Amino acid sequence: MSKTGNFRQQHKELLQIATEMSPLLRTDHIIANTPDMVQSLAKLAGKINVHLAMEDKVLYPKLTEHQDPSVRSMANKFINEMGKIKEVYAQYLNKWSNPEAIKKNPPEFINETKGIFEAISKRIAKEDSELYALVD
Repeated sequence: MSKTGNFRQQHKELLQIATEMSPLLRTDHIIANTPDMVQSLAKLAGKINVHLAMEDKVLYPKLTEHQDPSVRSMANKFINEMGKIKEVYAQYLNKWSNPEAIKKNPPEFINETKGIFEAISKRIAKEDSELYALVD
């Protein structure tokens, strides 16, 4: 297994959750199944938190102390970008972890959830192709 095999597997799991949720992002479905949506968001958040913790404790410390300045620079760039994404994601979760908030405004929930899924997907693609490729 590559050095980033576990991280890549976690990426697949995150994308799988988003893929399973995406077709359900319809107002009628959300209103009828709000508790299921909240549960799926909690599952996604749990997996994201584990993934980020592993990166922060295992991957990034090694890269930020690497002898090659370009590796350190790339690691710091990814860390800074992730900080911004974490902030937006935390605001999203805070806003939508309440079933009543979702039921009150399904179109906004759908729009913001699609945006989060897109941001996650882009970040995963970037990590897989740039950062993890460098580590492997």
